[in-house]
Amino acid sequence: MIRNTKDEDLQVSPACAKRLVSSIPSLGLSAATKIAVDICYKLQPFCEKINIAGSVRRKKKEPKDIEIICIPNKEIQRDMFGVPFASVRSVEFKNAVRFLGKIIKGNSNGKYMQIELPECINLDLFIPDDFDYYRQYAIRTGSADYAAKVIATGWKKKGWCGSDKGLRKISDCIETKTPDGKSKWKCVKPDAELPPVWKSEEEFFNWINVKMLPPHERCV
Repeated sequence: MIRNTKDEDLQVSPACAKRLVSSIPSLGLSAATKIAVDICYKLQPFCEKINIAGSVRRKKKEPKDIEIICIPNKEIQRDMFGVPFASVRSVEFKNAVRFLGKIIKGNSNGKYMQIELPECINLDLFIPDDFDYYRQYAIRTGSADYAAKVIATGWKKKGWCGSDKGLRKISDCIETKTPDGKSKWKCVKPDAELPPVWKSEEEFFNWINVKMLPPHERCV
């Protein structure tokens, strides 16, 4: 879907604009790691889990962005009689995210946000369902080719696919093709079998029968 783009959507901070038009090199691994760690320290008090992913975790020499995955703390909402009726992300988490930088995509209620940081590098913040955390951690660590050709192949061999409702049995889904020829799966069985709730990244890799490699070796 193409949305209308406002002029302010195209604006970047003066410091970032200067970086774009100058010969200033991209941030190195050491600087990017420090930024990622600092963000984790800011968000960790308001999260159940939080980890650095992406090219920083894979120790690429010049990361193009910062990728972090987390499960925010939740608050219980109660009605006027004190009866719980909803569980929502904590206000403290939302405020902490808001102060990280300029939000480019998404919002703190969704599963993905892109934020332009003051250091002129973008943060991709992934917020998966808690039961899917370690699968998403493995995917978001990358590389993209490794996730597609090794990780996804692992669960396909077990008869599963990535659907509109998460990982589901292929037999419970129908497949369509995107304009660029990629598979898109839709779960059509109301009581479809659910995957396990993995307790660690290693447990997830064991489930798909793929050896868990150190992040810097995850390439094809």
